[in-house]
Amino acid sequence: MPLLIIGSLAAVVFLSGCTGSSAYVYSGDAESAVTVTDSYEREVTIPSEVDCIVCSSGGTCTRYLTYMESSDLFVGIESGEEETETSRPYTLVNPQFVSLPVVSSRGDGANAEQIMVLNPDVVFMAGSSVTNESGETASPADVLQIKTGIPVVAFSSGSFSDEEHLEQMFAGFRVLGQALGKEERAEELIAYIEDSKADLLERTADIPDSEKKTAYIGGLSHGGSHGLMSTSSQYVPFDWCNVVNIAVTDSDIYTSDFSKESLLYADPDYIFIDAGTLQVEDEIGGFEDIKSPIFSELKAVENGDVYATLTYNYRSTNYATVLADAYFVGKTVYPDRFADIDAKEKADEIYTMFVGEPVFDRLNAISNNQGFEKIPLE
Repeated sequence: MPLLIIGSLAAVVFLSGCTGSSAYVYSGDAESAVTVTDSYEREVTIPSEVDCIVCSSGGTCTRYLTYMESSDLFVGIESGEEETETSRPYTLVNPQFVSLPVVSSRGDGANAEQIMVLNPDVVFMAGSSVTNESGETASPADVLQIKTGIPVVAFSSGSFSDEEHLEQMFAGFRVLGQALGKEERAEELIAYIEDSKADLLERTADIPDSEKKTAYIGGLSHGGSHGLMSTSSQYVPFDWCNVVNIAVTDSDIYTSDFSKESLLYADPDYIFIDAGTLQVEDEIGGFEDIKSPIFSELKAVENGDVYATLTYNYRSTNYATVLADAYFVGKTVYPDRFADIDAKEKADEIYTMFVGEPVFDRLNAISNNQGFEKIPLE
């Protein structure tokens, strides 16, 4: 179906309210509806007051709606989001998720029938485009919208990786803000992230290249938990604190396995290990592997400069934890530049901004209380 036709149908037909299942035709009453242009230039007409929502696109969607102070609007949840004691801050603060019906799952995607039964005002989706067999580009949001008769608003998730992706994140926040009537909240989040990044960079901006410290991050989760040699050449806490990442390569692959030989050769000043490595089951975890005799002559090991960061990558990226880890990295590597910062207190400030509660202690308990501490090497 051509996108023009899909867009026209989406703008005039949707279900109203959180209960019942009868569709109605949009009346055009400006006081009862608003048209939102989402991140993929789709014009979607939704109720002007959104009272109930669901997500359909994985952890990013539920996470961002929590950032937008809208988690109380969920009437259904995606599979996995009902887990409350995890390293995801946004689920820790939403114990009510466990009692909500599941509307989609990894692999199987959205359950259109269940969504129609719940009848939310809007379905949100961290959107993307797909190419069908004929070569035409369509949006999964259009497909779900046609199946359910419920408006689907797609937003770009972006990331912290570079300015382009950061702007995509901010654009996504603004789409959500417009759809939810929370434009001020969107701008508050954007300003906080921009200010935090600027603060981190400014604290270390004048350090000469010859005096910048080198570091390695190991144990990073991606598609599950991993051991010490799982790393990334694009690690924001290093990038924003002017710490030299020894895993940087010319490759476009940002997450990969590093070799032990390369770690020994680089001999970084500091080693950080993501606490996600505690969940490793099929290999030795990073906290244990670093104690191997093969690493005993690394300067970071000899000096006791091996530290644990909190897990940030679980069902995509938990951006509050990225910022918290960044302040811990900065405080550890350049203590004089972060003399006014208590990393754990700063983490709780960040979590309160993003998810409404200071959850550092709860997250740290899941990490055996090793977060933001030296890793014992005996």
